[in-house]
Amino acid sequence: MNRRAGRSPSRADRPRQAPRRPRAESHLRILHRVAETVSRTLDVEDVLRTAVEALTHVTGHEIASLHLLSGDGRTLELRGERGMSARLREVNRALPVGEGLIGRVAAAGRTLQLARTFEDSRLYTPARAVVREERILGFVCVPIRCRGRVLGTLSLGRKTRHRFDVHEVALVEAAADQIGIALDDARLYSETRRQLEELRRAQEHLLRAERLSAVGELASGVAHEINNPLTTILGQTHLLLTHPEVTPHVRERLGIVADEATRAARIVQSLLLFARRSTPERRPCALADQVWRVLELKSYELRQDSVRVVTEFAPCPAVLTDDGQFRQVLLNLVQNAHQAMLRGAGERLLGVRVWSAGGKAYVEMRDTGPGIPDENLPKIFDPFFTTRPPGEGSGLGLSVSYGIVTDLGGRLRAGNHPEGGAVFVIELPLEDTVA
Repeated sequence: MNRRAGRSPSRADRPRQAPRRPRAESHLRILHRVAETVSRTLDVEDVLRTAVEALTHVTGHEIASLHLLSGDGRTLELRGERGMSARLREVNRALPVGEGLIGRVAAAGRTLQLARTFEDSRLYTPARAVVREERILGFVCVPIRCRGRVLGTLSLGRKTRHRFDVHEVALVEAAADQIGIALDDARLYSETRRQLEELRRAQEHLLRAERLSAVGELASGVAHEINNPLTTILGQTHLLLTHPEVTPHVRERLGIVADEATRAARIVQSLLLFARRSTPERRPCALADQVWRVLELKSYELRQDSVRVVTEFAPCPAVLTDDGQFRQVLLNLVQNAHQAMLRGAGERLLGVRVWSAGGKAYVEMRDTGPGIPDENLPKIFDPFFTTRPPGEGSGLGLSVSYGIVTDLGGRLRAGNHPEGGAVFVIELPLEDTVA
C-alpha cells in the first residue's frame, strides 16, 4: 500500500503537463492561419504583406520584420514589418549580409535567439542606439529557406521579459518555411507569366515578320515596275538635253527632272536590295557605301521630320560582311535614332562617322535625342526590350543587330554622348586582319 501510495504522486503530477497540449494546438492553429493566408496569392508583395500581418496578428508579438535577399545576395531588404518605430524601420531598411544579428542569420542560415537583445555586442552598429532606447528584449530571427537556399529572414521581437520558448521558436521556423514555399511559388508563377508574355511577343513578331515579308515581296514587284518607266524617263530626258533646239531655260528644267529621276532610281535600287532574299555571303564591303545606301533610303523620312544628317567618312579599308545583313544593322540604328529624336525637342541632328584604327573599322551613329537612361543601358540589347509605346516596336531590332555584328566577329556598343543624345558604335575587323 505504501509503495502504491508512493507512486500515486507521480500520477498526480501528470495532469500538470496538460497545458502543453492547448499551447501546441494554439501553435498549430497559428501555423495553419499563416499557411492559409500566404497560399491565397501568387503575388510576391501580397505574400510578404499577408505573412507578417497574419503571424503578428495571431501571436500578438510586438515587433516583426521580414527581409529578402537582394539580387546580388549582398543586402537584406526590408519587405514587410509590423510594430516598428520610424527610426527602427529606417535602420532596418537595408542590412548587409554577414553583419549584425539579422545579417548573420542570413549568412549562416541558422536560427538566432536572444533574451536581452539591446545588450548583445553583435548588434548592427547603426541599429545599436535605437534598440537600446526601445529596450527590445526578446528576439528570434530565423532564415527563410526554399529548395536548399536562403531567401531572407523572419524576425520577431518583444519588449517584455518573457523569453521566446522552444515551442515559439519552432512556430516561427515553421512559419518561415511556409513563407519560403509561398515565395518560391510566387517566383515560379511570375517567371512563367514572363515567359508566356515573351512567347506571346515572339508570336506577334513572327506574324508581323510574315506581313513584312509579304509587303517586301510586294515592294519588290512594285519597284521592278517603277524601274522600267524611270529608265524610259531618264533616257528621254538625256536625249532632250542633247537636242540643239532646247533653250537654256528648258535645259535647266530637264536637268532637274534627270536629277530627281536618278534619285528615284537609286531609291528603287535600294528597295530591291533590301527586299532580295539570299543566303548570307561574306565579301569585301566598303562601309561608307553601305551607309550611303541606307541614308538614301531614309532620306525622305528624315527630311520630312527636319532631321539633318552630317557625315564624316575617313578612308577605311574593306571589311568582310554580308551586304544585306549589314544594311539591316545600319537601318535599325538609323530608325532608332530617328524615333528617339521625334520624342525630344530642339535640333534634330544625326551624325554618322566611318573610320579605321588599329586593325578595326568603325561606324558611329550619334543622335540628339533624349539619350538612354542609365538603368536601361545594361539591357538595351536584350530581346523584346523596348522603351517605345506598345505597337511601335517589337524590341528585337537592336538584339538582332547585336547578333549580326557579333557573328561578324565585331562588337556593337551603346552609350550616351556627354553633350546629350545616344551613341551607337559598330566595330568590325578589317578584311586583311581576318584569318
